[in-house]
Amino acid sequence: MSIFSVIAFSALIVAVISIFFAIKGKHQLYWISAIGIYIFSFLAGFSIGQMTVGLTFIPLALAIGYTFGWIKNKKQSIIFLVIGIFIGLLMIMYVGNWLFYPLFPLFN
Repeated sequence: MSIFSVIAFSALIVAVISIFFAIKGKHQLYWISAIGIYIFSFLAGFSIGQMTVGLTFIPLALAIGYTFGWIKNKKQSIIFLVIGIFIGLLMIMYVGNWLFYPLFPLFN
C-alpha cells in the first residue's frame, strides 16, 4: 500500500506546484492542480479525502473562468474563488462520498 502513498503525495506536490505557477500567470495549470487535488483526495481515503475533495472545486472554478475569458481582473478572480469554495462546501455537504464515484470502476 505504500505505492498509493507515494502516488497520493506526488499528486499533492504537483497540485501545490501547479497552483503556485498558475497564480503567477500560467492559468492553464489550474486544470492540473484540480486533477492533482482530486487524485490526492481519492487516494487519501475517506478520512482526510472527504475534506480535501472540496478543495478541487477552487482551482476548477478558476480554470473555467480563465479558459472562457471570464476573469480579467483581481475582483473577478476573487469572485470565482468564492464560487469555488461555495460549490466545494455544497458538494461535500450534500454529495459526500459520491464525489469519488467516477474512479470506483477503475479499482474493480
